[in-house]
Amino acid sequence: MTIRPYRDSDFHGVLQTWESSMTLDVPSPADFRRRVLLDRNRCPQSLIVAEADGRVAGFLLALVPRHPIDKTGLPPDRGFITAFGVRPDYRRRGMGTAMLERAEAFFRESNRGEIAVAPYPPNYFIPGVDPTRYREALAFLTKRGFAPYLEAIAMDAAIGQFEISPDLLKREADLLADGIAISPLPDNRLAAFLEFMEAVMPGDWGESARTLLTAPPPADGHWPNLLVAAREERIIGYCQFDGEHFGPFGIAEPYQGRGIGTVLLARTLLQMRRRGHHAAYVLWTGERAAKGVYGRLGFRISRRFALMKKPLA
Repeated sequence: MTIRPYRDSDFHGVLQTWESSMTLDVPSPADFRRRVLLDRNRCPQSLIVAEADGRVAGFLLALVPRHPIDKTGLPPDRGFITAFGVRPDYRRRGMGTAMLERAEAFFRESNRGEIAVAPYPPNYFIPGVDPTRYREALAFLTKRGFAPYLEAIAMDAAIGQFEISPDLLKREADLLADGIAISPLPDNRLAAFLEFMEAVMPGDWGESARTLLTAPPPADGHWPNLLVAAREERIIGYCQFDGEHFGPFGIAEPYQGRGIGTVLLARTLLQMRRRGHHAAYVLWTGERAAKGVYGRLGFRISRRFALMKKPLA
């Protein structure tokens, strides 16, 4: 067994190992390039590989925010493990422990005081450990000093026949009468939207929106996968989707509690259906939102995740 940094020749081996260990959360090759290899915070020590019998048998992705994002509320001395796994036929040989020890040494050298699994902005794959599907991983981390500190909920909805209910259409009409309109983001409101995100929303949400906005708008001048709520000329909320992944979305605090978010979510789901999607999922929400806005629109809890952390002595 050899523990070493990732090499270009490991590309397919890491993806195959990922598929055999994190079976529900495997990135596509394009996603792996974009969210792992091209991550601004990745360095040679970040992607650790366990090699055995001339093949990749394990991997661990350890990241230190060298380009921190404002307004995330994360401790400045935290490092992140966002994905790890060992092929089933190589488990219980000490590979996971050896990779974790290498990662902890990297975090200490980088002056990190804490490791978290896995709420890393902007490129987390899942917010934590799924205790149902990744029971072995949970036991592995617990044995090595990690403890849960928060729960995240994932939800899914079938939207192949989604329509906006009469009650929500009336709510939307009432909002419009009050000067609040919901529409895809127009090209001529881009600067105003970015100013809204900078002023109101968490920094990693702004990064996510910017990724979508790198694609030019279609001929009609609107980004179809990013909807905004505006009162006259002022943007007060937004919602986005990327494929079947819904969110994030948010409403400026003075306008919360008026049903704007529910209408915005409904309009986004309808937009997703009209663009050919038959399902929508949100990867990270809390119990209150799950029972409230998401539950009202057909979302059901599909997974729970334990966010875990460990202090580094």
